[in-house]
Amino acid sequence: LLSTITLCIADQRHFVWTYEYKTVNRGEAEFEHYYTTSYPNSSNLSDDVIVGHQLELEIGMNERFDFAIYHQFEQQNNLTYKGYKLRGRYRIGQKNQYFLDPLLYLEYHGKPDFSEHGIETKLILAKETGNIIASFNPVLEIEIEDDENEIETEYTLGLTYKLNKLFHTGIEFKGSEYGHYWGPTISHGTHHFWFSLGSAFELGTVKEGKPEMEIRMIIGVGL
Repeated sequence: LLSTITLCIADQRHFVWTYEYKTVNRGEAEFEHYYTTSYPNSSNLSDDVIVGHQLELEIGMNERFDFAIYHQFEQQNNLTYKGYKLRGRYRIGQKNQYFLDPLLYLEYHGKPDFSEHGIETKLILAKETGNIIASFNPVLEIEIEDDENEIETEYTLGLTYKLNKLFHTGIEFKGSEYGHYWGPTISHGTHHFWFSLGSAFELGTVKEGKPEMEIRMIIGVGL
């Protein structure tokens, strides 16, 4: 019981692309800010850099389910509002009940003018031992625009090692039909105030129009 309570105090992230087996505790809330820089040309980091901001408010609905609202902004020359997301997560079972701890993730995202809609589902499969956290997220995304549907499959994979009570370091991978990426990740903090910093470098080649490198920082504050 104690490990379950500790697990759910807040959604402390040890990765920046990969989700873990965690939800926010019932009646608790957390604010997160995602800061992402995308570089279309990794050999010239000043060339057409895109900066993304994502503001998220998470609320624990019960012992297994939490709900979140996101607002997304993008900046190249001017800061523009890109859209919103509504997301729910549900933990199955208890920690270490199964070989891999499963969590279901469902997200709706849309544009401000309702011209585009999307549904994203993830199956979070994670395992945490004394000093190691590993997680694999297969992703299915459906995009709807002008009565046309597009289905994409993606994945993320993370492995981190606990160096001490406050500091983790690890590696992440992510990819889709458009390209594959890898990068180191570090995280620091406690359940009520934390940050994670990670990167994604292209593995091989990526599709034209997709970034060759990304850097993301997430800051979380328990409310």
